[in-house]
Amino acid sequence: MPRATREATVVVLLDWQGRVVWISEKDPVRGPGEAAEIYVREDYRTPVQKVVHQVVYHRTAQQLQLVNENGEHYRVWVWPLDSPDVAVCALAIAIPEELALLSAREQDCLKLLGHGLTARMIAAKLKIAVSTVHTHLKRSREKLGLPSLEALTSFAARFGDTFAVFPSGEMNLMGH
Repeated sequence: MPRATREATVVVLLDWQGRVVWISEKDPVRGPGEAAEIYVREDYRTPVQKVVHQVVYHRTAQQLQLVNENGEHYRVWVWPLDSPDVAVCALAIAIPEELALLSAREQDCLKLLGHGLTARMIAAKLKIAVSTVHTHLKRSREKLGLPSLEALTSFAARFGDTFAVFPSGEMNLMGH
């Protein structure tokens, strides 16, 4: 599973047309001048174009989850810059691909668990029954192949801030 290391983190600067100006990868496969969307799996290209457009033209920060051309999953924060040569900065952090297996509610529960909330507190915050929280946590643990609640709690604490709704086969866009 990826960790929040320098190797699992990529910073990309884009120009006003959404072309790469600079990328932090040590040996990028492609160089400057390429469109940002070519770095992602084909089914994510149109949504990435939309996010870049939103950031460039509407000057609003965005968040998304995507899969790159190598099948690696990333959580990406994208925000506008005010430079004549650089319009967009994107910070991409590798996340476990297993997150795609979790439902939106399971991810909601794990995010709150990772922030130290108890099952009762999660239930109150999400306005669901405590038994439903336990069911979501149990299913999450099974889907992630984790042996115990303690392992699930550790996973949630480590990756909790990368959770967002990431339905299997779809990209999540969250405007901020």
